[in-house]
Amino acid sequence: MKNLFLFIISLTFFCACNTVQEMQQTVNCKYDLAGVEVTEYSLNNLSADVALAITNKSKTTNAKMKRFAGKVYLNDSPITDLNLGEFLVEPQSTKVEKVSINVPFSQIGKNIVGLVIANSNTIKYKVVGTIYFETPIGEIPIPVTFAKSEK
Repeated sequence: MKNLFLFIISLTFFCACNTVQEMQQTVNCKYDLAGVEVTEYSLNNLSADVALAITNKSKTTNAKMKRFAGKVYLNDSPITDLNLGEFLVEPQSTKVEKVSINVPFSQIGKNIVGLVIANSNTIKYKVVGTIYFETPIGEIPIPVTFAKSEK
């Protein structure tokens, strides 16, 4: 009985350490806004694909998250919510997640709609939100920003 108890404690400790390592590695990842591509537009709204790139720079540890909840910003004004489910980024790799958004023109502003449709360089996009991790004691939130990387 004592050995079983020690085994369960050891297993719990190992899982908790692994979760903490994956969480820390996810915090240390590089977050880039890989692109925003208009897929469709009408008189009322605009649909686009937002590509988020997460780069895991670790040589040994996976980066893992339970979910992401955030907002898409257009020239520093929030235009819509964006949500991602669970994902895993293997060591020394980049994972690109595409999310489709649908935004009413009233939310964007009539003076900017043409620039968005034309994919103008004067438009600045970013995604700001929170990554949530599942741990033995519950979810832990970490704030992140996906912005266009300057090369």
